Amino acid sequence: MRILVVTHNYPRFPGDPAGAYVARLAAAAARDGATVQVLAPHAPGTAVDETVGAVRTQRFRYGPAALERVGYRGDASGRAFRDPLTLAMAPLYLGQFRRSARRAAARFAPTVVHAHWWFPAGWAVSALDIPYVVTSHGSDVRLFDRGGWWRRAGRRVLRRAGAVTAVSRFLAQDLERQAGPLSRPVTVAPMPVDVEHFASGRLAPKSVPPRVLYAGNLVPAKGVDDLLRAHAVLRRRGIVCRLKILGEGPARPELERLAVDLGTASDIDWSPFVPQDRMPAEYGASTVTVLPSRVPEGLGLTLVEALLAGSAAVGTPSGGIPEVVQDGETGLLARDGDPEDLANAIARLLEDPALRDRLIATGSARVRDTYSVAAASRRFLALYDAIAARHPSH
Repeated sequence: MRILVVTHNYPRFPGDPAGAYVARLAAAAARDGATVQVLAPHAPGTAVDETVGAVRTQRFRYGPAALERVGYRGDASGRAFRDPLTLAMAPLYLGQFRRSARRAAARFAPTVVHAHWWFPAGWAVSALDIPYVVTSHGSDVRLFDRGGWWRRAGRRVLRRAGAVTAVSRFLAQDLERQAGPLSRPVTVAPMPVDVEHFASGRLAPKSVPPRVLYAGNLVPAKGVDDLLRAHAVLRRRGIVCRLKILGEGPARPELERLAVDLGTASDIDWSPFVPQDRMPAEYGASTVTVLPSRVPEGLGLTLVEALLAGSAAVGTPSGGIPEVVQDGETGLLARDGDPEDLANAIARLLEDPALRDRLIATGSARVRDTYSVAAASRRFLALYDAIAARHPSH
């Protein structure tokens, strides 16, 4: 089995969270006997050709290094394109993406191509005469909402695919609704989490006073403003805790002003993103990790990582989050857009250690079974075998 992995998002340096789960899946497939090669965009400071473990990664150039700024930025179609230089480079990037996929396939002769996100990777490989799998992670599904070319192109890519997978049941159902009739149902296949890596967070001492953590992008859709307001509610109730906001994004200045207005700024710690090797300790030191999204999440992988590291989880019933947080079983759900209800959920976990321990124990056991690297590798290798069997010439 020879697998060509094509993606716009892949780790650029050790500990880089960009596409880390794509790298974990590629490495696991290689350990299980497949020959794996990755094609990704170049970025300043990265090697054009490198081998890590048994996986070779080739990064295609599409301009001077200082202008290679399209890849590794969401779905390569939205916020990134508000920057004029990025917008100007987009045609070169997309053209070179498709040409590089064609050249890589000719040289490597894969049995199967695995494209992560239908755009741009799925679009780039859809013209190849090689069976391919498309995995949707969330942001690419939202491109269908734009209609027009996005809907037509997305449907064409998915209908030509040998298999389409999504990282949660919610996304699979949404994708089938958006894409229209497909030759086969969308397969639910979660991305792998480095279970033992995040479980090491249990060794971290808990912060005193208790810490409530948010880790993710600072954009309005994530509902971090609701978390700030919920934290203010907890403070008014006399519940002592510190809030840590770990992440980056355009909403940070506004969020910092809101904390000042709420009078809680002195109880909030702000941090930029940290390398993946430091995240287990961040989760492990936190009593509760919160994902307060107001719009559908593809899954809510931060809550999977938090449970493994021994932090209780609070989410909203948004998208795939309830697949990780079953209310009252593996965590607590709060109404999205409702700071009071969010404060109630956090308070329950801060004040009831027995409940907290029970939810963490149940939640971590379930995510171990579902999101382990070995389980993900078995699912995808079986899928590749099935596709290869339908296309024996490859």
